[in-house]
Amino acid sequence: MATTPADPPLDEIVHRRPDMIQWWLDPEQYKPGVEPPHTYMEERFIHRYFSESPFFDPTTKNGLLFGQSAVNFETYELVHNAARLEGILRNRPGLEYVIAEKPLQVPTYEQKPAQPSGVWVLREQQRLEDQTGATRDSPYPNTETRGTYYIVNESVYQAPSVADVVGNRMLSAVTSLEKMFERTASLSSFTPTTGHTYLPPRTTSTATATAGGSTQGSPNGSREGSVVPGASADTQSLRSGSLAPELATAGNTTDNDFHTARILVDSLQKSMQFSEEYMDENPLVGEPGNFRFTSSAAAVKKRKADEEAALVAARKAKEAKETSSSSTAASPKVVKAPTPPPVFTEARAAAKTDKDKREEKKRRRKSRPNAGGNTTPSTPKGASSAITPKGTG
Repeated sequence: MATTPADPPLDEIVHRRPDMIQWWLDPEQYKPGVEPPHTYMEERFIHRYFSESPFFDPTTKNGLLFGQSAVNFETYELVHNAARLEGILRNRPGLEYVIAEKPLQVPTYEQKPAQPSGVWVLREQQRLEDQTGATRDSPYPNTETRGTYYIVNESVYQAPSVADVVGNRMLSAVTSLEKMFERTASLSSFTPTTGHTYLPPRTTSTATATAGGSTQGSPNGSREGSVVPGASADTQSLRSGSLAPELATAGNTTDNDFHTARILVDSLQKSMQFSEEYMDENPLVGEPGNFRFTSSAAAVKKRKADEEAALVAARKAKEAKETSSSSTAASPKVVKAPTPPPVFTEARAAAKTDKDKREEKKRRRKSRPNAGGNTTPSTPKGASSAITPKGTG
């Protein structure tokens, strides 16, 4: 058994009846000289045009009056007069359709009078039997809104409910979030050097470039990773291709430029954000992925304030000491000659001993007898040094 497709909801369809508009504009539908000519989508035609749409309920008070108008000319004139029709609807309770808003006058940019917007708003409402606040023109003033419809030129629409609007927005937001989570789940990666990133990893190209650089950088094509005695670390790194991977990845310059630009932007942003912080003031502890500061920001500020206060106090103490020393500089002081170093004292003593030896040699030379002259004989050893001449007392 074939199944018929379900009808779409009323708030998802658009109703148009151009043939009925042509019928309304036909001059045979009105009496010339008795009533004004019919115009396009005027107030007298709105209720009748809406009654032909699928949104209209024929069991309402409007539907009963339109049914009577088919056999009663007075009722026919009544349903084509919006003011009289809505006046009758206010005199009895029940479900009804009334015009809630008329087209607004929209100003034009040219020097012309304002033109109507062409938007009519109709409301489906239940007129209650409660007569609180009743007047002569409206014996049943209390109503409950059951639906809203609007006519834009020839098209009739049903306004969605607030629940439908909110539910549609929430469904759209949840769907977008699910797509975003599915997309970002495969993009997130973490490295100790760059941290968390959503850029696609380049492990394959980097490994290929590094392997190619290692093979070409080695002179013999083997033992490229071994340490050669006497070679520097930079030379070994250059041969193994780990010192400058940018040189090895010459065929992947686009990715390298993008990665370099990203690191540069990130570095500039962090330098502006943490320009007043230093690693030695508040060092990091932990492991990659779980770094944390040793002290809080308040403790670092307090320590810096204490250091500045200590520097100011030391500067003031130095200035006070210099002031006191300058005030006592006028009083005389006995300056004691510094004691010469031991090196100079021993040198002088040695020089004095040499001088005494030279003088002793000179005295001995003078005491020697001269050739052909009388000299005083030397005193023999053991004799008395004092010789008294004979006949002297």
